[in-house]
Amino acid sequence: MWNKIKEKFLNKKFLTFGIIGGFNTVVSLLLNHGFIALGAEVGLASILADALSMIPSYILNMRFTYHEKMSWKSFVTFPLSYVPGWIISFLIVEILNRGFGVPEQWAKLVSVPIYIPVNFLCMSFIVGKFAKKTKVE
Repeated sequence: MWNKIKEKFLNKKFLTFGIIGGFNTVVSLLLNHGFIALGAEVGLASILADALSMIPSYILNMRFTYHEKMSWKSFVTFPLSYVPGWIISFLIVEILNRGFGVPEQWAKLVSVPIYIPVNFLCMSFIVGKFAKKTKVE
C-alpha cells in the first residue's frame, strides 16, 4: 500500500499540481472572503470561489502538470474533476461553521488538506480520459 501511495503522490506531477493548487487555493480563499464580505452565505461563497478559481487551475494544470493542449472538450470536462472535492469541501465548511462554530473565513481553509489529494486523483483521471489525443510535444 505504501508503494501505491508513493507512486501516486511522491512525484513531479503531484508536486507541480500542488504548487498550482497552492496558487489556486489562495485565489479561491480570497474570492471566498470577498463573497462573504459582500454578504453571500458561507456555502454559496465556497462554491462560487471554487468555480471561479477553476479557470486558472485548468490553464496552469493543462500546461505544466499534464502537458496537454487546451481544448473546449477538455475545458468543459475539466470541472468534473472538481465535483468530489467541491462536495467534500462544502460539507466540511458547513459542518465546521454550523456544527462547531468555526468562523466562516477559516472553515474553508481547514478543508484544503483533504480535498487536494481527492482533486488530484479525479483530475488525473479526467485529463487522461479526455485529453490523451492532444498531447503537447
